[in-house]
Amino acid sequence: MNKVIALVLSFMFVGFAHAYTDSQIETAEKLLVTMKVDEQMLGGFESMLPIVNQLADNLRLNDEETVELKNIYRDWFNNDLDRDGLKRQIAVVYAQTFTVDEMEDVIRFFESPTGKKLVEKSPSLTQKGAQLGMNEAQNKQHLLLEKLTPFIEKHQAK
Repeated sequence: MNKVIALVLSFMFVGFAHAYTDSQIETAEKLLVTMKVDEQMLGGFESMLPIVNQLADNLRLNDEETVELKNIYRDWFNNDLDRDGLKRQIAVVYAQTFTVDEMEDVIRFFESPTGKKLVEKSPSLTQKGAQLGMNEAQNKQHLLLEKLTPFIEKHQAK
């Protein structure tokens, strides 16, 4: 019985994994290049640095130690993450989500002056948005603690 279930599941996953055409993948990869996804990933990493700064503050690190901590994160991002593999996975998601014609429409947008500006400004916008979100969360942290405290106390009593 387990072998039958495994066989059925394997066919389901094979079907799911190949639910796109080569043309869709090629177009999705072109879309990712047009969107400058490499720069977007770097922008995403840079937007995470305020969280690293908060970690450094929590650890009471001095400036030199904070730089060292950031360098550990940069080394991990630059050397350990398989960004090419990640881009392939993202291309598959786009290929499964959009038709070739739809992706070509998006490519045309990103090749337009407005699209190019969006691509250029996205890393900075992402970083600023993340900082705004972090500031708001910090400003309202006391409200979260008020809500969490009874829950934690209730479950610690068990």
